[in-house]
This record gives sequence, structure tokens and C-alpha cells, in this order.
Amino acid sequence: MIWSYRAVNNRIARKKWIALSLILVALGLLYTAYRINTTSKLFSSLAIFTLFITMVFLYTLITLGRVRYYFIEENFIIYKPFKTKIEDIVGYEADRNNLVIKLRLKKPKIFAVKTLYFDKEEEFEEVLRFLKRVLG
Repeated sequence: MIWSYRAVNNRIARKKWIALSLILVALGLLYTAYRINTTSKLFSSLAIFTLFITMVFLYTLITLGRVRYYFIEENFIIYKPFKTKIEDIVGYEADRNNLVIKLRLKKPKIFAVKTLYFDKEEEFEEVLRFLKRVLG
């Protein structure tokens, strides 16, 4: 089974990526303030900050628009480079309004698929039926 989603079409994924971008901008702003305070180079610091904000903005646009693919093959749920064994899933929480399934794992892992995002309700229902069948 394979499905795809774009973060711009899913409210929860969009909030996650925009929050990450805002955190990066805040860190850049803090660094710029620190640099202005310590070196007194106002023009170069603001120029670097402007370039940094431009890069973060472009990164956010690309990230929100990129198509991401999930696969369910044999015993794994794969979202490259993350992989989760179906046996490691204890349960799940399905949010029909936001088209999100959050997986509960036996042992929390860093490189595991923990959240499944969807664009289409049909794909969401199909994966939900699969999880009900496999997990009981």
C-alpha cells in the first residue's frame, strides 16, 4: 500500500513545518542581536540576517510543497528514511478531522514513523482499516 501527502494540504503537518521555520527565524534573530551587541557591525549583521530569513522562507516553501510518500510493505511502515515494524505498534489514535494517525510504539525510537499524515479521506480510511485488521 502506498499513499502520499503534501504538508500544505494537511493542517497539522503545515503547523509543524511553519513552527519549525519560526523557531529558526527566532534563533537567527537572537544571533543577529548578539552579533550587533558584540561586534557593532549593524549593516553586515542585518544583511546576513536578511539572507538567512530568505533561505528559511525558501526552505519552508519547498518543504510545504514537497510530496511525501508512505509505504506499507510486508512488516514495515516506511517513510524514507524512517521505518517502523508493525509488530512494534501497540496502538494508534486516529484524528478524522485532521486526517492524522498517531502511532503508539512499544519502545520510543528516534528513527521510527510515529505520525501518518493524509491528503485524502479514502487513503486515511484504507490505512485505518489496515491498522484495525493487523492490530485487532
